[in-house]
Formats: sequence, structure tokens, C-alpha cells
Amino acid sequence: MSLHDLAHDPLLVRILTHPDHDSDLWRKDFGRFMQGDLSLTRRSASESAVIAIQRLMIFLGHSTASSGAFSVDGDFGRGTNRGIAQFRLEHGLSTAISRSQLCYPCRWNTARNLIASVPEARLTPAVLEAMANEALKRCESGHIMAGDVEDALFHLNALQKRQFLTCRNIAERYAEDARRACDRVQEQSGVKVLPIWVLSIIRQETAGVMRPRFEQHYLTRLNGRNPNSDLSEIRMQSMSLGLGQIMGANYKQVGAESAHELFTAPSDQQIEFVARFLKPRADTVARSHPTEADFRRVSRFYNGPKYEAHHYHESLARWFSEYRSLGV
Repeated sequence: MSLHDLAHDPLLVRILTHPDHDSDLWRKDFGRFMQGDLSLTRRSASESAVIAIQRLMIFLGHSTASSGAFSVDGDFGRGTNRGIAQFRLEHGLSTAISRSQLCYPCRWNTARNLIASVPEARLTPAVLEAMANEALKRCESGHIMAGDVEDALFHLNALQKRQFLTCRNIAERYAEDARRACDRVQEQSGVKVLPIWVLSIIRQETAGVMRPRFEQHYLTRLNGRNPNSDLSEIRMQSMSLGLGQIMGANYKQVGAESAHELFTAPSDQQIEFVARFLKPRADTVARSHPTEADFRRVSRFYNGPKYEAHHYHESLARWFSEYRSLGV
């Protein structure tokens, strides 16, 4: 499908544009493409066009911020540049950007500053057409965020507006799925995980809105170990994914076939992934009246040894109490 046709495809327009926004604004930049302007860069794209491009990138599973966040902010910064460069390389659309440049040497505390080593990536008509056609192809196959177009658009629109869910909202949307997921885990493994723990983790990690986060230092490390592996897959392994922000590299631990599945699995399956991930703390997550020590134990397991700096255990206890008051 040509760029002209794509710009008027109803489904693609929904991907590119929040329902509260004017879809004609970004078409001006598309018009520049069709009149012979061969690229949009960090310095030439309008804010509305960048927002549309960032929405498309997020829909395809690419980070847009130098921090690794999936952000719709209208800024064609280094993070959006990196995401476009990743797409170009993964789809054979670049000869100027190498794998080693995208997997640049860094650590967790230097990745953001060193991102400038990624060359500037031009968004040419061919690249934009490829991104748009890829999005429509994935819609047909269900290989998109949450595995469903309407669900994916719900998360994309909520992410752009930063309209996150309350405990009540999450209970209304996901509580029944959490109950079924915990029942399946117990049937399959004999391990009891209470739904209230799963929902508390979801409230803490994502507030019910899928917002992956890319970790450059993970990609650098995984590429060093597997330099000939599929770049797209290890990029997904380098992200925290789904409603529970499970690191893609842990896909086997929760029974997924690949890191991509953590991104594309339907919501009910993503909730089950959270329940499965909590299984090693079965001695705690089966308790309906946990102590502070229990919240600390789960927080350290899920958030790491620095959980106290984030007050993770205090927030988890708060959400748990809120869900209990809602009758979960």
C-alpha cells in the first residue's frame, strides 16, 4: 500500500491519531513526502507528525525515549531516533547503521548519555511505508500489543494521555481474569497465588496500562553473548513487558514461547504470566493477611534489592489494602 493510501486507511489513522486529536495535522508532513521531500529528521518534523510516528513505533513495540520509555511527547529526540534506527536495521532498510552501533557498549547508568553514539536515522518514505504496512499486517495476524487491535489502541491512547487506572478500574477490568489465571496456575502446578497479589503487582507496575520499557544495557549484554541471534528478539528480551512489566529475558520462566509473546499475549494471558512469575514466592502470595515482612519479601523479589528506595513495599501494601476493601 502506497504512502498516499496509507495516510487515508481508517485503521492506520486510528493508530496514528488519538481520537481527541486532529488527524489532518500530521498529513502535512506526509504531503511533504509525496511532493519530494525525502526525509523527516529530528530537526525537520513537526510535533504532530512526531506524535503520529511515535504512536506507530509504540504500536510496533519500539521505545521512543532515551530513557527507554514508551513515550508520546512529540519530541524527535535520541530515543525516537534509536527506535527508527532499530526498525530500519531489523527490516533490512539501512546500510548506514550497524548492529554494533545499536548495541553500543554501556551500563545501566551510562546508557542514556551514550545514546548519542547511535547515528541519526532518516525517516524516508520507504521506511514510513514499511512501518505502516507492518502495522497493518500485524493487525491482521494479531501480532500486536495485547494481541487485539481494540485492546492495543486502548493502551496506546491511555499511554499518550497518561490516563492510568485506579485499583477500582483495574478490578473492574481485570479481576475476573486474575481469578481464572490463579485457578489455572494452581491446577497446573499445585501452587496457590491469590488474585489480590496479582492485581496489586499490576497496579504498582503499570496501573493497568501496558507501557513497556527498553533497557539498552540489557541489549548490549545479550548481543555480546549472542552476536548472531535475531536482533528483534533480543531487543524484546531487553524490555519489561505486559501488565506486570516482566522482563522479556524471563519469558521461559512464565511459560512463554519467546519475549515477543510477552508483548503480544492477550490481557488474560499476561495476567497469568504475572501469577506464574510469583510462584517462587508461593509461601507469601498465598496469604490473604500478609505482614510488612511479606510485602518486603515480594517487593525484593519483584523489584530487586533496591526496592526500599522506591518505597515499593509500602505502595504494594497500600494497593493490597485497597483491593481488600473492594472485596477482591
